[in-house]
Amino acid sequence: MDESAQGSENEYSQTRLVSSSEILPTSITPAFSRSWDEVVAGFLASAIDSDGTRRAYARHLRRAGELFGGVPPSMLTGAQLSSFRASVTGSGLSPSSQAQALSALRSFLTWTGSMGGHYLPSEVIATALRTPRATVRRRYSVITEKEISSMLEAAPGKREKALLGLLLGAGLRVAEASRLAIADIVEEHDGGVVLFVRQGKGRKDRVVPIGPEVDALLRDFITSTGRYLGDQGPLLLANDRGSGRRQDHGLSTRSLCRMVSQVAQSAGISAKRVTPHSLRHTYAIRCLRAGGNVVAVSRLLGHSSIATTQRYVDHIQESELRAAVPALPMPFEDQLAS
Repeated sequence: MDESAQGSENEYSQTRLVSSSEILPTSITPAFSRSWDEVVAGFLASAIDSDGTRRAYARHLRRAGELFGGVPPSMLTGAQLSSFRASVTGSGLSPSSQAQALSALRSFLTWTGSMGGHYLPSEVIATALRTPRATVRRRYSVITEKEISSMLEAAPGKREKALLGLLLGAGLRVAEASRLAIADIVEEHDGGVVLFVRQGKGRKDRVVPIGPEVDALLRDFITSTGRYLGDQGPLLLANDRGSGRRQDHGLSTRSLCRMVSQVAQSAGISAKRVTPHSLRHTYAIRCLRAGGNVVAVSRLLGHSSIATTQRYVDHIQESELRAAVPALPMPFEDQLAS
């Protein structure tokens, strides 16, 4: 440990931030005296519901464990938490990734502390692992109307077209599209069709209406697989040789991401990275441009805060500035990449 870190440790001990090892023999729940990896595994399995959050937290907590030398949470001190924060803020990670890393460790220590796994005061955890002030504001990556048309045309099969329909025509997150079942496509009494999105982000269900063109893409794919509306099982099926040995036979989120990337490349979109989430951003902005109000679009996207949806409005307003920018004369335009 360097001198500055050691000085911090001495400073914490002077303010009676005692090492948890002093109280371990009589006060710490035995299960939390195990190795760092064992306790982290228990936290991820029982306290984190979202698959995406679980993967991200696992990555950050694995890094934290390496920095702490793999000691159990009961042995941590406030000085070590401060050292971890210094490592995160000096790592070159983006502000959002830094915030996520610190949130992962705060959540982990809150969970272990509530079960008697350590006796670090909550205010020490909050202070030592506070999120650095930063404005995380980045332009959304979206695709144009022409690129939407090109991707739909370049999609090699009905399954890929159905996936694009879910992302561009319903704004689903990639995990939501992966979990969507045929039975979640519901035809209402007035002839309209909605998607019942189960256990979205924050484990919230929501209903998303879809247009007739998206409905047609989904029905065409379902029919091509010999299934019917109301059938059980995932909508998007895996075609790989191992799918028959899996219980759900559904496409993984990684497969969906790869599929979107491949379709974008086939569509000639080479100068930007196209992901399922950029298609979700595209859906949100198209809804607002079509006259949708912020509250309605927030519900469609399943946002927990309308402030998140407001960022799309800001994106549109900034785009209007383009009208004031004169074009450059480009005699070699046909030689540029798309």
